[in-house]
Amino acid sequence: MESVSSFGDIKAALQERGTELSDAALEPLIRELWIRAGESSPVADVRFESAEDVAVAFVDKLQTPSAAVDKVLRAGRALIEVAEGTERLDAVGIGRLRQLVDSAAVQIASCIEQGRIGRRSAWLSFLAHELKNPLNTILNALWLLRERGTEAPQAARFIELAERAVKKLEERIRDLKTLDQSIAALPPGWEGRLAPKRR
Repeated sequence: MESVSSFGDIKAALQERGTELSDAALEPLIRELWIRAGESSPVADVRFESAEDVAVAFVDKLQTPSAAVDKVLRAGRALIEVAEGTERLDAVGIGRLRQLVDSAAVQIASCIEQGRIGRRSAWLSFLAHELKNPLNTILNALWLLRERGTEAPQAARFIELAERAVKKLEERIRDLKTLDQSIAALPPGWEGRLAPKRR
């Protein structure tokens, strides 16, 4: 039986097995799995406090939900191996740990998907704002030209403002076309990384 008395011991034992616990994003989840394995509450009721943070870390690294689940399951299986070699958990606790690993993987995949949707929504909101500003400039310039006439001293300035706004709109439309052409090749989680730069 291994002597496992702290999370440092768990981490060392997992790293000996060549798991991806070196990915620091998984450490809070592994710690939580280890603690919750010894509890008695039904697995179906467990909501992992670390799930959202782990999901955000995977999304930031442009990891797909399936890749994240694979990492969680591999680290979880290694944790089960460590637990089987210690006195901390009996057979019931090991069985619970197996269920918790599966539940954590599902929760993290769900959080990643929700995060992707949230980031896409934020990106589209940003884009809508970026399109609205030049449109307002064009509408204002046209209104001023109609009110003051094309012969007014400021007419050339109004036309210049409208032309500049049209160029901004063209840039944003190009951004959208580029995004549309590239989206098939990008993994889920791209939305937070491809917001157009402010010019």
